[in-house]
Amino acid sequence: MPRRALGIPAILVALGTLATGDEPAPLAKVEKYSADQRGHWAYQPLDSGEPPEVKEAGWVRNPIDRYVLGDLESADLPHSPEADRAALLRRAHFDLTGLPPTPEEADAFLSDDRPDAYERLIDRLMDRPQFGERQAQHWLDLAHYADTNGFELDAERPDAWRYRDWLVAAMNADMPYDRFVSLQVAGDEIAPGDRDALIATGFCRAGPREVVGGNIVPEVKRQNELTEITATVGSVFLSLTVACARCHDHKFDAIPTTDYYRLQAFFAAGELSEPSIAQPAEVEAFEAAKKAVDEKAAPLRKEMAELEAPYRAAIAARRQAMLKDEERALLAIPEADRTAEQKRIANGLANSIRVTWEDVAHEVSQDPADHARREALKLQIHEIVRTLPRPPAHAFALTDSSAEAPDSFVLRRGDPMTKGPRVEPRPPGVILACQEGDAFDPASITPGEKTTGRRAALAKWLADEANPLVARVIVNRLWQQHFGRGLVSTPSDFGVRGEPPSHPELLDWLAERLIEGGWKLKPIHRLMMTSAAYRQASRPIEALTEQDEPNDLLGRQNRRRVDAESLRDSLLVVSGELNPKMGGPGVLAPLEKEVKDLIFTEAEEVDLWPVDPDPAEHRRRSIYLFKKRNVRYPLLESFDAPDNQTACPRRESSTHALQALNLLNGDLALGRAHALAERLAREAPDAEGRVRRAYRLALCRDPSPEELARASAFIAEQSAALSEPAAWDDFALALLNCNEFLYIP
Repeated sequence: MPRRALGIPAILVALGTLATGDEPAPLAKVEKYSADQRGHWAYQPLDSGEPPEVKEAGWVRNPIDRYVLGDLESADLPHSPEADRAALLRRAHFDLTGLPPTPEEADAFLSDDRPDAYERLIDRLMDRPQFGERQAQHWLDLAHYADTNGFELDAERPDAWRYRDWLVAAMNADMPYDRFVSLQVAGDEIAPGDRDALIATGFCRAGPREVVGGNIVPEVKRQNELTEITATVGSVFLSLTVACARCHDHKFDAIPTTDYYRLQAFFAAGELSEPSIAQPAEVEAFEAAKKAVDEKAAPLRKEMAELEAPYRAAIAARRQAMLKDEERALLAIPEADRTAEQKRIANGLANSIRVTWEDVAHEVSQDPADHARREALKLQIHEIVRTLPRPPAHAFALTDSSAEAPDSFVLRRGDPMTKGPRVEPRPPGVILACQEGDAFDPASITPGEKTTGRRAALAKWLADEANPLVARVIVNRLWQQHFGRGLVSTPSDFGVRGEPPSHPELLDWLAERLIEGGWKLKPIHRLMMTSAAYRQASRPIEALTEQDEPNDLLGRQNRRRVDAESLRDSLLVVSGELNPKMGGPGVLAPLEKEVKDLIFTEAEEVDLWPVDPDPAEHRRRSIYLFKKRNVRYPLLESFDAPDNQTACPRRESSTHALQALNLLNGDLALGRAHALAERLAREAPDAEGRVRRAYRLALCRDPSPEELARASAFIAEQSAALSEPAAWDDFALALLNCNEFLYIP
């Protein structure tokens, strides 16, 4: 009997069948780890020892300084003097709120002669709601959050913003970090029925997801989802590159492929779900509005369906004709009567002959009259649908569908159709081998009524104080926020190929303080920012530059450029336009016309970037801008905002021409400069007063006599060449482009 040629789906099915067989797969063997593998610093119990004794004890403000100064004295290197109060003010504001201080705030702090004025400033800033917005932005980088799925379709996630708002609230409330971690991994299991805990699991959903994949096999699609979740959890909480072990044993770290799939097994029963969290009244109101919209659009949709019908039929007929007789026979079998293999093949065949809206649009476009009519109908329907209110609230969540978890297997070369040994859920073995006692007991996994309990067990292990990695990782991330570089300069790679800590005892001391303080993060922020090490000036000292150019020993503060979001927000603050409204769906602010025309060249009559009609919404903080993975705001992109395709543990700081072009010629910068000029005219009575006010707004200081003279001369020249209003616009723009505005001292 001749062999029939198999299509791609059938070949994959056959491979899967041959690989798994009908017999239960054996359980993977438990690995052993060498003394060298178990000896890696990151896996060892926390051990800070006592802060070292130092010669210059008078410089020390808290134990952090003993660790820093001890290393400097051992290397016979000096520390830097304390930064001036204006620099400390600006530094603290940006670190804790992401916003510059106002002239009034500067006056209040600089005139406060109490010995603890700086400490009071830190406490005030951490109590502001803007603190949560700033800290949430750092976490969104790690979660690679966006309001769309990414890939070709890049469709909107209508409820994803609730996770962003949960983050802001959790940071402001100083939620203990152990609970913060646990809720994001297993909020639905740990606190069933808790609306906010359900929303917190959006962390596992924040990354990109390919929803439309053509003939993608369901098993492949599912595996891609699990891969995304596993890699993010391993990278963010453990700072291990576990994703490298998906196809083969890790080339450097003691993470075998079996351990990768054991970690993934915690999420095997997790479903990407959007459960309703709306009140009944909200649902009823939406259904009534939807019914009215549907009734209004129904005649137009009917007309469009009638117009498209012959085109759909023609496409379907052509594709049906391409099927083989045996394929038609298989599709004719009722679904309930098909074998598992037949169902798989039928699914692939159905995808291959399915008629999509893109197919119809292309076909109709061949007839100019029908094409024009279809576009007109599409636009009318679109305008009607736009009047529909947002759907009732849903959580963008990860939940278990039942108490039974599917079997998990090692996938050979990462191929879900080629299954190897079976695995049970377990954290990375090399970490467990370094922990005392039963750090993780599989028997502790307790299924609930509708949950497996697996993610809750993982969350418990992650948040256990006996786990040395989780505390080390987060305090290192906080150190990076305040010093520009972590004590471990590879913040998401604590493996053997990552950089070792520059101050290992200090790293462990901070981790111990975090745990002893009930996992509260605000006290750690305060410890770091009130240290003498943090309060150092950033100006290089010759002796330090010669012997410690990269500043590994922390003999000075690192000068940092404000990040992209802080830059945009600062422009709005200085111009007096910032809308402080918090929360809610992402805002679609205007794109530069050139960018919009370039990206949406096939938008035809329907606006694919419908800007929010309220101009005040456009001037909200950058964290509330709608984040579309495939469309980025030019200013944010040019100043190194991450693309949200992968987790971003540390932003790069590049320097290139597009940055200058955006700040000198971009619509956003030009508009803010004009608004600043108008603000100066309102708030200062004469030209000199305007210049002084401008410096205090933008740079938090008064101009020097030389700066005042140059500004006056520039404005006079520009007024003569252009006009006085244009001259003040140009002066404001120049001030917003100076280095001092862009850098944190």
